[in-house]
Amino acid sequence: MTCEEMIYSNDYSDYSINFLEGFEGAEEIYRTGCVNVINSKIAILHMPRKEDYLTLLERTPYSYIPKLFGQMDSSNIEAIGVKKVQNANNLSLGGKNVIVGVIDTGIDYQNPLFLDSSGKSRIGVIWDQTINGLEKSDENLNAYYGAVYTKSQINQALGGSEPYEIVPSRDENGHGTFLAGIAAGGQNQENDFKGIADQSEIAVVKLKKAKPYLKHFFGVPEEKDAYSETDIIYAVDFLYRYAQSRNRPVSILIGVGSSNGGHLGHTFLEQYLALLLENAGIMVSAPAGNEGSERLHYSGGLEENEEYETVELNVGEEQKSLTLELWGKPPTTFALGIISPQGEQLERIPPRFGQEEVIQLPLSRSEIYVAYQMVEIYTGEELIFVRLTNPTPGIWTFQVYTDEGKRRNFNIWLPIRQFLQTDTYFLNANPENTITVPGNAPVVMTMTAYNHLNGSIYANAGRGYVMGHRVKPDLAAPGVNVFGPGLRNRFVTKSGTSVAAAHSAGIMALFLQWNIEHPEFGYFYATQIQSFFRKSAVRQTQDMYPNSVWGYGIINMERVFDQFRFAYPGNYTLLNILD
Repeated sequence: MTCEEMIYSNDYSDYSINFLEGFEGAEEIYRTGCVNVINSKIAILHMPRKEDYLTLLERTPYSYIPKLFGQMDSSNIEAIGVKKVQNANNLSLGGKNVIVGVIDTGIDYQNPLFLDSSGKSRIGVIWDQTINGLEKSDENLNAYYGAVYTKSQINQALGGSEPYEIVPSRDENGHGTFLAGIAAGGQNQENDFKGIADQSEIAVVKLKKAKPYLKHFFGVPEEKDAYSETDIIYAVDFLYRYAQSRNRPVSILIGVGSSNGGHLGHTFLEQYLALLLENAGIMVSAPAGNEGSERLHYSGGLEENEEYETVELNVGEEQKSLTLELWGKPPTTFALGIISPQGEQLERIPPRFGQEEVIQLPLSRSEIYVAYQMVEIYTGEELIFVRLTNPTPGIWTFQVYTDEGKRRNFNIWLPIRQFLQTDTYFLNANPENTITVPGNAPVVMTMTAYNHLNGSIYANAGRGYVMGHRVKPDLAAPGVNVFGPGLRNRFVTKSGTSVAAAHSAGIMALFLQWNIEHPEFGYFYATQIQSFFRKSAVRQTQDMYPNSVWGYGIINMERVFDQFRFAYPGNYTLLNILD
């Protein structure tokens, strides 16, 4: 079986690992599976799936298991200072010679918003991970799997009577098309629409759906659209290599998010992004998530005289399976007891390295899987992973025990709302610390959403801070009832933090264009660019900033260039372009 076949096969498990040349077990991996090296530190493995894959945490670090991601969505550009910098009398920025990379559900490449003034496509490449078995193109970068379509192929399709016979990639969902339109779409005067980086080149990765075994592991229904962390890492790698081959800067938009992990920015995707963002000429924008008001996060802390803390979870009527993750801060050791709605009690499970148990509850006919990882490999925290299969609807009680000590704080996260029933939630939830992956990564532009018409925050937006008190989200952008392109050349409205992230991706492309056109200021790195935008954000006078809801405030590109005008008075002629 080829490596590409392994990537698609549900009989093979996928893992992200820290790559070391000649690592232990390499011989078996090369004999029975495959390994793709992403860079000097990170690789992705594809190995034959073992029969006991549902109970593998005894032998496998949790960080190696790909996290599951879902979509983050449920008159705008004037509010964030874009229209002035697009104006030909001012900066005349449109993302020229910059690539906007979109990782999502694909793109409707026939939409006129993605054509240039001559009617040719502005899409430089589409990597469709869902299309398997086609010959690879010699004209452009090959991907590890799927089908890559080049600009010449897309233009050939646009000029033919049956375009999908030439480029069969479609966006059946519309989410990716909408985000690409906001970030980099052209102008439609009839509908009063214009994207932000309307002169940029567009590169698209259509994510394939996660394998059934991975959905089963995380308790996600098979019919739900979910995407695997490994496929997103492959997508980022592809876009970065494509930008390098074009010798152009790239602004990458990741339109999906996950609540798996310790929310510290240590997932493999976040680690990889942190490494990439050490280079100049790349920015990454991601949503803060839409979990803030969904009641899917519990924050706990035991007093010194308390034996345990009680956590109550309402499980919905149609909830067939679900997982929850308890992350406890060192040096405290945590343990768990569980009581079903029928009163069946699972006494405190003693915490031990590699401890895992599968318990059948006879009255409720529910199965409980509990696994302890006493020191999770990258966060250093304790992880208690719980999966409930066929849980009885009603109130489940979790008793969180600790050993003696003063620092006895813990957090519990459920998966994102779209993977759960609407009536599954914590009774005493905490909306803080609900930023989704990869928004916890330090230099990623993590965007929350607000209503640009009335100035209010998006009610469902994920909130910071990241554990360790790193400020997230970074900034706010329009994300409530935003008007943009749908399928079949129609226009629709969408809400969500992925919409806000699309604004950021377009704005980052404009800044990257300005930077390469003015090398006298030097080429800025992601940390510097992030700081420029944080400093120039619009803030409400009655609030303290940064804060866990708005981050540093509302993104505003016009004010970024005001900073340069004041900071470099000697270049007044160059920078006095917004007056």
